[in-house]
Amino acid sequence: MTTRRWLPSLTQSQVALLTLRLAAGFQLLLMSATWKLWLNPGSFPLVPLLPLHLRPQLIPAASIPLAAGCLLLIFNVLPQPRLQKRVVLLTLVAAAVPVLGSLQCLQAWHWLFMITLLLNLLPLPASNLRAVIAALYVCSGLSRFSQFPEQGPVGLIVRQLLLFAEQPAVQPETVRLCCHLACAFEILAGLALLFAGSLPGITAAAAAVMHLSLLAALGPFGLGHHPAVLLWNLHLLLLVPLLALTAPACRLNPHSVSAAVRAYLPAALHWLFALSGLFGIADNWPSWQLYSSRPESWQLWIRRDHAARLPDNLQPWLSRTVVDGWQPLSLERLSFAATSSPLVPEDRFQAAVIEAFLQTMPTSTDFQIRITEPHQFRWWQRRERRIFTLQQLHEEQARFLLNARSVR
Repeated sequence: MTTRRWLPSLTQSQVALLTLRLAAGFQLLLMSATWKLWLNPGSFPLVPLLPLHLRPQLIPAASIPLAAGCLLLIFNVLPQPRLQKRVVLLTLVAAAVPVLGSLQCLQAWHWLFMITLLLNLLPLPASNLRAVIAALYVCSGLSRFSQFPEQGPVGLIVRQLLLFAEQPAVQPETVRLCCHLACAFEILAGLALLFAGSLPGITAAAAAVMHLSLLAALGPFGLGHHPAVLLWNLHLLLLVPLLALTAPACRLNPHSVSAAVRAYLPAALHWLFALSGLFGIADNWPSWQLYSSRPESWQLWIRRDHAARLPDNLQPWLSRTVVDGWQPLSLERLSFAATSSPLVPEDRFQAAVIEAFLQTMPTSTDFQIRITEPHQFRWWQRRERRIFTLQQLHEEQARFLLNARSVR
């Protein structure tokens, strides 16, 4: 029996179990690829989700039951549904504890893993997960629409794909058009996934094209991105076609409309949360390329004459580039070195990390923080502003609803 014929014969409960095992397997792989984040959290400023003074040792301690739960789910050694639900719940709690201790643990793939666990405790887990991934695609594509998308991450990917096609000398207007087309394709792929029961083959093919392109562009023969990003895309390369090819046919039964509304309510709330992130209401939505819907950027710049005042542990991450007498401190590179994972693209998290590093410098050190952020409602338009004192930084941190201070 071919895969094409075998997949549609699966029941939705079997599909949910497959997606759960797949998520648990990649969770373990991604935890291995970012092991410093889980086993040595004290090497980077800890920014709890809530203003709680939790010990750093809590993160590696929670990683043990988290890994154990993943192993139990992968090998499906729990035939009793009730017992399996309990393991899923305990694994979800173990996955949430590190996020309480450090927002750096809220990587995009960890967020999706927690959502997968949560949906498996609710009705229609496979259908709701399908809707969640669709929201992820649509909101991710919307977030990258801008006046100059070629200057962002999608521009790097498009240029690398053009380089593979032996078209290195392409006009900026052409690159910009390709970026817009890539964003539109991503949005259409998400909308197709919502109606995958009618278009299973096309939806699966669209997802495969997207993630194969990303794996090629970000892989070792392209941009050489971090292994976690490649594993994340490989997970979706397997997950989305599975969800698309096993989607039930769309049938509207008027007698079960209320039941359907209740069943799909988690996915609907998830869509509202993700879309509200575009307008700055919710926290940043971690998208499938480890970038957020509102990619605010906080950069710490040090006056060149004061560069020697930085502690020894920060000196290697001070860029050699000098702009108008200022040098940037690369938080992204420092994050990869300390935690083997990307810096979480959340503005309050970046503010807390910068404050933690400033506290290790002499108070006489001249600095400036350059903030690049989208317009409140027109997210495709960006603006830049600067702050120059710790008092201004503390005023910025005070406007956030959740915690914006580190615990060290």
